[in-house]
Amino acid sequence: MFQQAETFSRIKERERGFSAVEMTVVFLIIAIVIVAFVPQILAYMRMYRLSVASRNVATAIQRARYIATSNNARAGISIPGIQRIDIQQFPVEDSAEPQLKGSVQLPQEVTIAEGAPEQIAFDGRGILTPLPKESPTIRLNGPRGYYVIITISPTGQISVSDPQKGEGS
Repeated sequence: MFQQAETFSRIKERERGFSAVEMTVVFLIIAIVIVAFVPQILAYMRMYRLSVASRNVATAIQRARYIATSNNARAGISIPGIQRIDIQQFPVEDSAEPQLKGSVQLPQEVTIAEGAPEQIAFDGRGILTPLPKESPTIRLNGPRGYYVIITISPTGQISVSDPQKGEGS
């Protein structure tokens, strides 16, 4: 009976929990892992915002082309600022104002670079009008020098580059 009580007290001593040193070591390991991965996660989120913005701009251009071909009318996009793109349908009469069909607002850290065309329009066949000599491009600048280039071919095909790192606009 005396041995059972002694064994029981040893088991109770082992079941007390973790010591302060063990808990500190675990918290230090967790802190080191967090410090190592948080910058990578933040960088990924910035690149994700830039990629989403480029897809949204490409979708706005495709929507404008769709409006032009489905209505057999002139439609396009206009870039009124560095963070917004408007989708418009142009009336048959040149004197009337274009009809706003939608808008794309870019995320906070993403802007449209200077030198982007102020307006891109498609005719009822989905072809750029007026027909440019070169394919128009829109450059979206993201954080930390990353950018994406969106190219529109004269026939209305849209291509989006992978995010690149570079200087200037």
